Amino acid sequence: MTESITDLHLRETAVAHRLRRLFAAERAHGSDRQPAATTWRIMERRGAAIEELQKLDDLRRALSPSRSLELDRALRALAQEVGRASEEAKRRLQQIGEDLRVRHGAGASTGIRGSSNGRLLGRS
Repeated sequence: MTESITDLHLRETAVAHRLRRLFAAERAHGSDRQPAATTWRIMERRGAAIEELQKLDDLRRALSPSRSLELDRALRALAQEVGRASEEAKRRLQQIGEDLRVRHGAGASTGIRGSSNGRLLGRS
């Protein structure tokens, strides 16, 4: 089946919009508040959309190096959403690191000890 450049632009634009929505959904719902299976499904769907977008891009480039204005907009929106998702992931990793350091005894001591083992009860 041969497709016109316009058809490829439309399909590529639709996939870029779908991919942006998947990134936005993950960021909006917070993967730390979702079941792990849901997060994995979103990641799998994102991976499939990325593969599809790459194939469509390769096919379009083989036919013609041009892109439509709508595709450019969709790809810019996708890039912005990926940037926001990346910042959110970095923030979550930093928070997880801080939580682990506190859990393993890092932080300023409050001087309050409990039980007979002398374990500190408070850290800041």
